[in-house]
Amino acid sequence: MSLKELDDYILGNSEKIDISNYNIANVHLIELNDIKGIIKKRNRNSHKGTYGKVGFISGSKGMAGACVLNLNAALRCGSGLVKAFIPDEIYFVVESMALEAITCTYDGNNISFEKLQEEIIDYSDVVATGSGCTNINDYVEILNYLLINCKQPLVIDAEGINKLDLINLKNHNQPLVLTPHYGEMAKLIKKDIKYLRTDIIKKSMEFSIEYKVYLVLKGARTVIACPDGHSYISTTGNPGMATAGSGDVLTGAIASFIGQGINIKNALKAAVYLHGLAGDIGAEFIGEYSMTAGDIVKCLPYALKKLV
Repeated sequence: MSLKELDDYILGNSEKIDISNYNIANVHLIELNDIKGIIKKRNRNSHKGTYGKVGFISGSKGMAGACVLNLNAALRCGSGLVKAFIPDEIYFVVESMALEAITCTYDGNNISFEKLQEEIIDYSDVVATGSGCTNINDYVEILNYLLINCKQPLVIDAEGINKLDLINLKNHNQPLVLTPHYGEMAKLIKKDIKYLRTDIIKKSMEFSIEYKVYLVLKGARTVIACPDGHSYISTTGNPGMATAGSGDVLTGAIASFIGQGINIKNALKAAVYLHGLAGDIGAEFIGEYSMTAGDIVKCLPYALKKLV
């Protein structure tokens, strides 16, 4: 099998592939049977703290929905406690649309890093940031503070990737997950998208190993590259998921499973597969054209029932 055939499959230009014919080791398709053992049935003797505390720094004026999708996806994926650190100006939107989440607000013109440390970093088992953060004035400072001070797993999405510096990335202090689409990834490595759309697995693995990060490269078939040299290709999902907010749902799912104590590689495989499966269920009932990110969140419970 040529590299182009594998690229075509990842990019959605072909429907089937026999991965055993691929001549690079440690490349795997994510299948249903791979996921079924990852998410366990709940123990009757458990409580909300058993299922993890997830902290989000997400959302900004005009992009409150990104935070709402993060929170509701994490809750639907089983997180026991979910907290958002949000600008004052989006408080009412988030509070009214993610009822079970905890909210902590800050002044967007004068952020308190002491408050960020206490309310999110010290509180959480995993921290996620970047979704909908475009309009936060001091977001680069927030991101750099997290890279230095957050020791638990950190998930960086969207604007977080746009604001990342590769030098800072080299010096990160925690298990780190990046969730770019091809445009964000191209910007991060200062290449064009065309460059990224060839030898996708090889380039993803090289980046993951060099920077010691877990890379979730979102596309028609999402690719996961791990620092141990293994990579995984999603087999779920459809074009209806090419809609605003879909990636915010995935970030919420990833953070949820990591926060529940699933090891990062398995958490990523489960989240990516589940996210695509929820989209497939949504497409079946709603259709690809009309599906929204909110519909994907609503379908997460039905997808989870197939896995547990």
